[in-house]
Amino acid sequence: MNDSPPSWGLVLVRIAVGAILMFAGWPKVSGGVSPDLVLGTRPAFEAAPGLVRWWGENVVLAHPTLFANLIAWGELIGGLALFLGAFTRPAGIAVAFQFANFYFVGPEQQRMFVLLLAVCGLACAISNAGLRAGADVFFVEKLPVWMTWKRAD
Repeated sequence: MNDSPPSWGLVLVRIAVGAILMFAGWPKVSGGVSPDLVLGTRPAFEAAPGLVRWWGENVVLAHPTLFANLIAWGELIGGLALFLGAFTRPAGIAVAFQFANFYFVGPEQQRMFVLLLAVCGLACAISNAGLRAGADVFFVEKLPVWMTWKRAD
């Protein structure tokens, strides 16, 4: 394995985004998530551009309980994974996808923050933010290359 040091800036981003997501997801999970979390986005999906509108109306709004739970658990588990640097690549991609969707249907005043979280999740996914300064170091030889982007040396 490469002995170069981790990018400490990205490690800090990974830990901070993970903490933010855990703190956002825990109250939803522990308090019980309601389908209203998703059903309240109906007007936003109706005003969203083509593919996002189709996705929202035909998939998300058709299964509000499932997607409400995916949101809550995605924040909590995705945040925990990023915080620990475990499964950083798939967690970063999932977080980026989740917040890219939320960008279109969340409150307008939160769009820049949501966009920042999506970009940070993607940055963690395409970097080594969990490989040398996180739990991913234990998975390199055990997981498929697409999950770690590293081959065992």
